Amino acid sequence: MSKLNDALWRALADSSRSVIWDGRWYTCGEVRAHVEELRAQLAALGVRPGHRVMVALPNSYAFVVSYLACLAHGAICVPANSDMPTGELERALARYRADYGMIAPEAVERWDAVLRERGFARGTSVQMDAEGGQVVQIWQGSPGPSREARQSLAEQHPAVLMFTSGTTGEPKGVLLTHGHLLAAVRNVTQSHELTASDVAYCILPLFHINGQVIVLLSTLVSGGRIVMRDKFHASLFWDDIREHGVTWVSCVPTILSILAKRPVPKEALGTLRFLRSASAPLTPAVAARMEAACGVPVIEAYGMTEAAGQICTNPLPPGVRKSGSVGKPVGMSLVIVDAERQPVAPYELGEIAIRGANVIEHYEGMEPAPDYGYGPGWIYTGDLGYVDEDGYVFITGRAKEMINRAGEKISPREIEDVLNAHEKVARSAVVGLPDPLYGERAVAWVVPEEPDAVDADALRAELESLCAAHLARPKRPSQIVIAKSLPVNATGKVQKHVLRNLEPRDRLA
Repeated sequence: MSKLNDALWRALADSSRSVIWDGRWYTCGEVRAHVEELRAQLAALGVRPGHRVMVALPNSYAFVVSYLACLAHGAICVPANSDMPTGELERALARYRADYGMIAPEAVERWDAVLRERGFARGTSVQMDAEGGQVVQIWQGSPGPSREARQSLAEQHPAVLMFTSGTTGEPKGVLLTHGHLLAAVRNVTQSHELTASDVAYCILPLFHINGQVIVLLSTLVSGGRIVMRDKFHASLFWDDIREHGVTWVSCVPTILSILAKRPVPKEALGTLRFLRSASAPLTPAVAARMEAACGVPVIEAYGMTEAAGQICTNPLPPGVRKSGSVGKPVGMSLVIVDAERQPVAPYELGEIAIRGANVIEHYEGMEPAPDYGYGPGWIYTGDLGYVDEDGYVFITGRAKEMINRAGEKISPREIEDVLNAHEKVARSAVVGLPDPLYGERAVAWVVPEEPDAVDADALRAELESLCAAHLARPKRPSQIVIAKSLPVNATGKVQKHVLRNLEPRDRLA
């Protein structure tokens, strides 16, 4: 048994303790029994340690049991979005190379033909509650020999295969081991001071690393409880916090922006310790509004799938939180490097590189990066930023998203920060589009706080004046598009490659 599995099993030792709420409370005893039952089903179908199992289930108790069963059995869990359309599924299956699948019945209705074309056959169904609402269909592919011959679950045994979001390029495979996951869990537990008294609210998709590690595994290992929803529901948020005594929530900025526009019932705040924001830049104004309304800190953090979740976080009080910063690295090393991959001084802009027990050394099927003179094992994130004299990290954008205007490199994040400071702006995104004279020009897409009531021309004029006052002429957007929404992925990250392919015109209809 790996140390991760041992930690999970010890945390689930009290059979009578309620641990997961998904319409009703499930006890530790029920979790253990359902995990063992599912393991037996997997073994009977021929699943061996090292086989890849696609887990395509919505946020649910069934996902938790399926995920834990993979870890306990030594199978490699490949989490998948059960809502993806069939065209995306075809591309995903080519990447996953899954041997088996544990799939939600509603997804099977859409995917049946594609699964069969890919050589999968329906195996069996497993029911996890007396009401019949938690059902998993197990599908069998054409498994070859197990990719991991060893039967022991040592720390280097593969646990989860995920793929980067692909917002700027083709997704890359990230194979996380049991050791990576446990190291990440320890970092989160330490930085957020998680204990058995905590109740986490799970509203982020569990097929992404934030939901899996930051919320699910870290809460279970620290002995806490989890209140789960299929997704974020603004109308249910504060009722759930109050009813179940939630102490912390892992959010994305979009969720906080929505909550900041709604009244906060004071009776729901008795147990809340903090709100955590990650996955995309948090507008300081939104953070300030939420802190004022809730009376608890909003903790901005930074993470990646390659680090099994968290890289940096701002500290809880009485530690110092710096506006605009994602905080300090926890339990790992971080360095800012220049174009030659050499470390730079504080406040100098460069690419963020990371290394640690929770960080992969290379992408699946790729060689590790060369040793540039300060040790092997570093992952170069593609994120640009700098570190101040206190070690706080500030992210300025993605290397691939930098705009090259006549040789001058322009950070979209710098322009976005100016636009987001306007009281009528909820969110913005800046991309570089081809320009015959300068090579590239900056185009800004802006979502108003009230899209249905905005005067687009008046807002555009105000934003142009704001940019003129705060940005040098080359950095000012050549065009400001007023839009009702931005294309985002499941974790709230803006898909800028989609914007680059859209005609830049107002979209408020």
